[in-house]
This record gives sequence, C-alpha cells and structure tokens, in this order.
Amino acid sequence: MSKKKESIEVIIEKFDPLQATDKEWDRFHEYRRKKHLEVNPNDPFSSNESTKNAIQQNVQNPEFGIHLLNIIDKKTDKQIGDAMQGLILEASPSYEGTKHLIQYDIYLLKPYRRKGIGKQLLKQVYDFAIDHKKTLLVSESSDDDGKAFLKRIGAQVALSGVDNRLNLSEVDWSMINSWAKEGPKKSPSTKLEIVQKIPEELLEEYCKVYTEVINQQPLGELDVGAMVFTPESYRQMEGMFEKMNRTWITIIAREDNGKISGLTEMRYNPERKTMISQILTGVQLDYRGRGIGKWLKAVMLLHVRENYPEVQIVTTGNATTNAPMLSINDRLGFKVYKESINAQITVEQLSKYFESL
Repeated sequence: MSKKKESIEVIIEKFDPLQATDKEWDRFHEYRRKKHLEVNPNDPFSSNESTKNAIQQNVQNPEFGIHLLNIIDKKTDKQIGDAMQGLILEASPSYEGTKHLIQYDIYLLKPYRRKGIGKQLLKQVYDFAIDHKKTLLVSESSDDDGKAFLKRIGAQVALSGVDNRLNLSEVDWSMINSWAKEGPKKSPSTKLEIVQKIPEELLEEYCKVYTEVINQQPLGELDVGAMVFTPESYRQMEGMFEKMNRTWITIIAREDNGKISGLTEMRYNPERKTMISQILTGVQLDYRGRGIGKWLKAVMLLHVRENYPEVQIVTTGNATTNAPMLSINDRLGFKVYKESINAQITVEQLSKYFESL
C-alpha cells in the first residue's frame, strides 16, 4: 500500500513589509535562513536589517508592483514558504510590452512539498491575475522540484538559462591583462570610463544605449515586450540601490565623437562581501568586432580585484542561446552553477488545469 500523504493545514497571509510587526519579521527571517540553507548554503547570508531594508525599498518601486504572501504552518505557527506576485505598473516606460503579464515566484521548504500546498498558492496567483485582468503568468526556477511543478501544470519552457560563477582565484590574470592592453590597440578611438552614477550629461544617451543593449539579449519564446529605460526611470533605480546601501559600478565605452559604444556593469552588496554580480554587458552593433566586449570585461575584473579585495566569486546569468557572451565567459573561466528555466502559462490554460483537478 502506498503511504498516505500527511495533511498540513496552512495559512496564506499577505505580507506588507511596510506594516509588518516585529513578530512577523522574526518569523520571516527564521524562514529565510532555512530557505538560504536549501538554496545557496555556501553563499554569504545578509543581515536581517539589510534584508528588511532591501525588501521595503523594492515594494516602494513606483514602476513595479510587488505583492508578497507568507505561508504559515497553522500547527506550529512557523513560516514554511513564500510567494511573490509582480506586475509592471503604468508608470513604467516598459508597461506597453508587459501589461498583459504577471511575474510570480513560489517557494516551499523541502519537507512541505508535494502536499498540495503549491497548488493552493498557484490558485492565489491565478486569482491575482484574474483580478488584475492579466492573461499570462511567467515564472523562473532553477530548482528541480520547481521545474517539475511548472511541467505538471502545463507551463511552456520559453527560455533556458544558466547561473554562471567565476572564482577569482582561478582566473588567468595574464590573459585578463592582455585583453585590457589589446583593447585600446584594436579600438584606438574608444575610451573607457568607470562610474558609480551615470553623469547627467550622458544620461539620456546612456538610457537609449542601455535600452538597446538589454533588448538584444535572447528571450527565446517568452511573450515579453521591450524593456525601456528613461533618464527618470534609471535615476529611480540608482536611488533605490543607494537606499539599499549597494554599489552599482558601470564602465562605459565612448568613441572619440562622444558616442557610447558599449557598457558593462556590476552590483555589489557589502553584506555579501565575498560575492559580486555581473549584470549587463553589451556593445552596440556598429562597434562590434573590435574587442570592446572583452576589453570591458577585463577592465571590470581588474577594477574589482583592486577595489574589492574580499570578493572571491563573480556571478552572472546568461541565456543558453547567448553564444557570444557564453564564449567570452567560458574563456574567462566561468562555470555553470545552476541551470534555470523561464516558463509561461496563459490564464486560460491555468483555468483548464484547475478544472481538471
């Protein structure tokens, strides 16, 4: 006889980080530590105060509405999971291409999986989508159980990606230095500028280039429109990161006519002092083939080694179809840490799934 699944009664609570009580925060942080040990046990763990500040800043983003749920085991009054439902707001310049969808994320601690709780959470997400008149739900997962859950509900894997990591102790620094020296030789009309805030006189052009470069990234079959950045929206992002006490490092490649030809950026959380995140790297189409991408990457790594000596690991995410960037990262020594998927399902398809249960 098959063993009967243990029934667990849960409470699904809306979590408002701006109004939460100390008890709610303590319960959340206890859960957060358990989740961390399941997901990334060897990574540095951010303090409660820093995490609380970051979450509070995120939910006040005027362009992205974030709605949080906490899942509580009714018997123990312990938090056992959480969920996020997010949607682009009309104030965002990216609204037009994303107004039909919500992004969501569901996580349950391992002992509480395959007990029907995930379906309860998914129904909450479904109702949220209906209430906001959305037609598509998009989620990302690098967890085997999460991927299996998305497959069971009939979600389409629209994009595959990898979380790559580079151990700086294993970097071939002689190669990095050679890339940094070759850059100005191959592209003598180009100069690099390292900034932590985009200069006002460059901001408008930078946002146009940033928008172009970020939308050159492969999106597979994701039904997502263009991401758009304006001087106002970019300054808002910078301000949010400053309030989180994070550092945002950007290297801009500029031509002798003043035009921006490429960029690379990293974000650093001093609470996680041994790690730094490589975000976007890109070169405008008209300026490719001159080694600018390798040059930017090399100079950034040299900058990190000199100015953030405690950093040991660089993390970055790439679509598996982004061959040019994967090639550069492979030569730098990045290794696959986790494989992820972005999956999408229409509200109509999800409705049929619930009807079939």
